[in-house]
Amino acid sequence: MRRLFILFFVTIVSSQNELKFLQNYNYWSELVKNNLNSTTFSDSCSQQFSELFTNDLQDVWNLFDATAKFPWSGLATGSYFDWGNYDQCIKIRHEYTQDRILGKYCTHGLLIPSPKVNISNPDFQDFYKLGLCMPDACTAADYNELVQLINLNGLFIFQDRACHTKEDLDRYSWEDITMVVVLVTFACFMVVSTMYDVYLKLNKKKSIHPICVAFSVYTNGRKIIQTSKNNKEQIQIFNGIKTISMAWVIAGHGMAGWNNFSLTNNAAVEFKAKHASTFYVSGARLAVDTFFYMSGFLLAYTYIKQKTKPLALHIKQLPYLVVHRYIRLTPAVAMLFFVFMSIFGHLGSGPLWVAGMDEIRKPCRSHWLPFFLYAQNYVNQDDVCIIPTWYLSADMQLFLISVLILIPLTVLLNGDKSNFKRVMSICLGLNIFFTILPLVTKLVWPNYKNDYDTHSRVIDYTMGIMMGIFIRERKDKPFFYGKISRPRLTNLLIWILILTMMGVLAVYYQVIIISLDYSDTAVAIFYTICRPLWCLGLSWMVYSSYHGYGGIVNWILVRPTLQITAKLSYCMYLIHGLVITHATLMTRDRLFFSDWVEFNNWCAYFIVSFLLAFVWSLAFESPLIIIEKLIFGGATPRKSKPKNKSENAENTQQDVQNAAV
Repeated sequence: MRRLFILFFVTIVSSQNELKFLQNYNYWSELVKNNLNSTTFSDSCSQQFSELFTNDLQDVWNLFDATAKFPWSGLATGSYFDWGNYDQCIKIRHEYTQDRILGKYCTHGLLIPSPKVNISNPDFQDFYKLGLCMPDACTAADYNELVQLINLNGLFIFQDRACHTKEDLDRYSWEDITMVVVLVTFACFMVVSTMYDVYLKLNKKKSIHPICVAFSVYTNGRKIIQTSKNNKEQIQIFNGIKTISMAWVIAGHGMAGWNNFSLTNNAAVEFKAKHASTFYVSGARLAVDTFFYMSGFLLAYTYIKQKTKPLALHIKQLPYLVVHRYIRLTPAVAMLFFVFMSIFGHLGSGPLWVAGMDEIRKPCRSHWLPFFLYAQNYVNQDDVCIIPTWYLSADMQLFLISVLILIPLTVLLNGDKSNFKRVMSICLGLNIFFTILPLVTKLVWPNYKNDYDTHSRVIDYTMGIMMGIFIRERKDKPFFYGKISRPRLTNLLIWILILTMMGVLAVYYQVIIISLDYSDTAVAIFYTICRPLWCLGLSWMVYSSYHGYGGIVNWILVRPTLQITAKLSYCMYLIHGLVITHATLMTRDRLFFSDWVEFNNWCAYFIVSFLLAFVWSLAFESPLIIIEKLIFGGATPRKSKPKNKSENAENTQQDVQNAAV
């Protein structure tokens, strides 16, 4: 019925001669030409049109041809916007004695009400939005005056929305220039450091100071691509889990980008967004819970090694832990922020580019302080700067909570052996408390909506902490403590149960959370059980694989090549949002949505994110880790006894192990 109404509307309107203004070049050009000497146009606009009509009719045609036409084919099934021909418009440049004339493109330069528009309370989304091309001296007011002459002022609404010329795109601010200088400086450091490092390797000499090779692409690159095998100090399965989780996150964010495209089959995206069959994409939110779980696990797994230290020393080193965490996180994030707010705007163009960049940069201008304090998920949760970075805020907060939990647990573990059971009991109690907490929050404050809150995700961290302590303290115990007569059969049955449970959770996450067809109570209950069960599944995967019972799953997840992706997962997480944003805002034409097209996009996003993350890590992560160690560990490395192979492997993993994931 809705489609019939739209078709009826278009048919009626199309029968009117007034639509010749957008369809017929001769009608449009004569209308403009006949009003050049009237008060319709401003003086500057009239002057530019007069020059073009006199000396450059080709560019007059380009102005008309580059403007979107209405109605366009597929109006009933496609998106509500058409961009016209952006590049044709932006390339217009006519030079004459007095001045020059540029093509000015306006992203949503022309609005036409659709049948859905509520006149008393109009919504911008209910208008057909057309790209408009005009001479750079003209404004929407000039065109609005023109359409009044043919009684179209109620149907056509011109506006100066994200209008720009090629000169605007080529204009560099002081922030852009500063960022270019900074990036060139980093590049010089990397080149000089690498040359010096290679010279030392060829001549078998040692560096005069470790900082001289801190930016070496040769050394840092080898650390990233170096892999290890069969090291019990490492949780090898996490490499595969990180890689899959990162790929899942990219797929989820890539799917969200389709909402900004001009589509020929808009209904397909709306259907996919809510249908259960899309669980393999929308379930990517569970990948974030996986990252939180691994962070909690690794934090506990490494921190518990310090259990022999007294309580006073744990408290004394607490400020260092916080500063250490902040320094590990921030350099790569800070460079992301500054690049995004400066030269990233010059790395693309398109009908959506200027309007889109202006819109997504607004939160960063307003909320830069919460961004660097890792507090966005509560301070400005509805207006997050670089949306994926909400995770870093939550992770930093969870880290602070977890350290306060781990200190007493670590001290307690240093006592009697029976204290291990007490620690496990305390962890179990914490898990129960943090499982119930989000349910109580949603039931008591049903109108509280914050998709990025920390308190509902503490359970991911605490379950990771509990499992990290268990593996560290009982890593020498046999599988099932040797109390199961048929461990392989039992293991197989549990694996089937766990994988089935995790699959059901992924499907029902889409059905209950995304479809919006369930009550707040049902959603709250599902939230309460979903994350603990998901983390329970992860715990079994870790436990079984650690003891050699992971089977084909473990074999896949511990492939050596996945260690490389895992080491780059932090930088991939940071950079993938800009990759997707760039691809989205560079769009010129209407697209067709399908699963195959989305799969192709995902492959491109993943590969480009991986390559950029490799460069990002070499420039802004690995060198800063070395410098941070030199600052807090002394200007020169202390002499110590040679470490065994497993310790070296563990330290190598920790050196490149990102702080957040």
